[in-house]
Amino acid sequence: MTQPNMPQISLSACTGLLLALAILAQTGNLLAAPGAWRDPATGFAIGGYDPVAYFTKKSPTLGQEGVEHRWRGAVWQFANSGNRDAFAKYPEIYAPGFAGYDARALAKGLTVRGSPVVWAMFKGKVYFFRDALSLQQWQRDPRGITAAAQANWPGLAKDLPGTSER
Repeated sequence: MTQPNMPQISLSACTGLLLALAILAQTGNLLAAPGAWRDPATGFAIGGYDPVAYFTKKSPTLGQEGVEHRWRGAVWQFANSGNRDAFAKYPEIYAPGFAGYDARALAKGLTVRGSPVVWAMFKGKVYFFRDALSLQQWQRDPRGITAAAQANWPGLAKDLPGTSER
């Protein structure tokens, strides 16, 4: 029996909607953890540093004005259009781990922005640290500290700015 003025939705339409929501959630477009912290002065992700340069130049490199891409609610800058295009195609690969927050602090249950000039590469991912001491302590046990940070990340990320597409 149907209720008056109630829209009828088929089972296949509901299934399709749930599948679409699941895909959006997995691709990071629905209630996703932030792509990266944003500089309060400029609004650029990771302070305007080029996330691809850590892989290509093996060093922190500031992006250029106008060579930009928007992802997960933030504007990212790049040193050149090739880096921008690579990021646009594979942002999850090039975005810093834990959205650029200090992995060691996260392992302790704290959210502290990492510095784009204090970084390390681990298992194909770039991680930022607040300072050289934090990086040195992480280097003593990168596997264990990163695992602890990963365990804490879902709970900590939900309270960070940029965790939804609002």
